[in-house]
Amino acid sequence: MRRFVRIWTRLVRHHSPRAFGKMKSEAYKRDLAHVHDVGFGRFAEQSAPGVLNILRRRGISSGLVIDLGCGGGLWARRLVDAGYGVLGIDASPHMIAIARQRVPEATFRTASFLDGNFPLCAAITSLGECFNYLFDERTNRTSLCRLFRRAHRALQPGGLFLFDVAEPGRAEGSVRRFWKGRDWACLTEYNHDRRRDLLTRQVTTFRKVGRQYRRAEETHVQQLYKGDQLAGDLRRIGFRVRTVRGYGVLRFQKAHVGLIARKR
Repeated sequence: MRRFVRIWTRLVRHHSPRAFGKMKSEAYKRDLAHVHDVGFGRFAEQSAPGVLNILRRRGISSGLVIDLGCGGGLWARRLVDAGYGVLGIDASPHMIAIARQRVPEATFRTASFLDGNFPLCAAITSLGECFNYLFDERTNRTSLCRLFRRAHRALQPGGLFLFDVAEPGRAEGSVRRFWKGRDWACLTEYNHDRRRDLLTRQVTTFRKVGRQYRRAEETHVQQLYKGDQLAGDLRRIGFRVRTVRGYGVLRFQKAHVGLIARKR
């Protein structure tokens, strides 16, 4: 533990928050994909019962569900086990590789959620603030509105479009956090640019390979959106929308909101 803290201190000396904002964001590469899957799947696992209940209460007990930002397929696994068909889309080929191993019954595609047309489906979900990330430099509120229109066209009447986003105020100033698992460690610095509503995460991972730890770094940038503004965009397209502060018994942290949009 002390060794990792010393390493973290050296990293902070060489990387200022201002420099983080100039670096290009990247999708989850090999080591971070592994670390995220084994160490940070709690949100998807805890969301699953509540989201399944939302689908069933609205009469969606079968059919195709499109999972945008599917990651390692934890949510897709729960969907397939519940009797749904799944198409998972993620920008990271390493996450898609994990998902294919976990859920061989589903279909997965490496792509930006901003591209292509969606097939006819019963529901579209995106869990874990996926729409905030700027891995695709085209991502902004305008391109999200185009995504919302594509979702509306693809959904069957009565179909659901469900997702959550991070809002302004998600983090305050500069914050550092450390996590450690059996064969990995993760050091993250958060920097919130209030003027531009940007949250930058400088992520350093250490993954055990043989007897040594391999170090990797990524910079992730999130554009923070106000949930009520996105709800207005969805309503103008033709959805009925309500916002939620959690999925079932799972309650969101501050400045985190879910949107449940139903096609009329």
